Amino acid sequence: MIHKSILELIGNTPMVRLNRVTSGLTSTVLAKLEYLNPSGSLKDRIALEMIEQAEKNGELRPGYTIVDASTGNTGIALALVSVLKGYRVVIYQALSGDVSTERTKIMRNLGADVKVVVTDREFADKSVPGAEIELPARKACLDSERENHDVWWARQFSNSANVEAHKKTGEEILSQTHGNIDVFVASIGTGGTLMGIAEVLKKEREDIVIVGVQPASSLECIQPGGSYPRSNIKGGIVSDMLEKNLVDEVITVSDEEAVAMTHRLWREEGLLAGISSGANVLAAIKKGQLIKGKTLVTILPDSMNRYLTEEHYVT
Repeated sequence: MIHKSILELIGNTPMVRLNRVTSGLTSTVLAKLEYLNPSGSLKDRIALEMIEQAEKNGELRPGYTIVDASTGNTGIALALVSVLKGYRVVIYQALSGDVSTERTKIMRNLGADVKVVVTDREFADKSVPGAEIELPARKACLDSERENHDVWWARQFSNSANVEAHKKTGEEILSQTHGNIDVFVASIGTGGTLMGIAEVLKKEREDIVIVGVQPASSLECIQPGGSYPRSNIKGGIVSDMLEKNLVDEVITVSDEEAVAMTHRLWREEGLLAGISSGANVLAAIKKGQLIKGKTLVTILPDSMNRYLTEEHYVT
């Protein structure tokens, strides 16, 4: 089959069973290989959905510039989709120790204009539940949108298209497992992945357990039924997800644990995925150790090529 565009290859990623890293478990752990999307991460899904929804709504028109705040994956995905659709892209990147050279180079090689924004020292090298603090970068996006009539801000942290994109991921998971899934495990991040997939899975079967994964470096740890305790990070998709009680459990994973499991995925399973993949798999294994004979599904969000110089679990 010959595809008209690389955009047609976004989504419908394969799923594999993990064998060696799960040795000793009586349960099965399946991994959906989102790093095999065209730009190397699951963010291709939301980039395409956000842009096409904005086009349909008349918010994004030919000749416009797309802006967003990103330390890498979303910026790369937006650049990939935009280059094929003819839009200019400006990515405001928070300056912190978690920004890898690889991600910045990939964005620029795809034609994105990457602008570095100095981050408040209080927030550097930390994260809100699963997502790096990028408030100054988001402020730069807001200013750009307000000052220019031909600028559209993607707003990945609050854009409902983020969730809609991953409802399709949830449908793929149900199809690939034939509905045989007991637990779904994924990093919380912007909330779009977990919320979109969880809504589909819970609609199919309410007894499917949804486990969120977050870095130990998070500024504030969240728990099921909880909310952000800091006023300056309230709102967005994560808050909506918590209010809907879609997350049943939360597992915290340290940098060291995530990196160690990622290396095992490379060397024992041949899966060339990134650090958040190691965190997801480790959390799935931890959950799998507590139950017997169940099927757990997780996702491998991005490629190892993002982490050749910097290895941090910040989603």
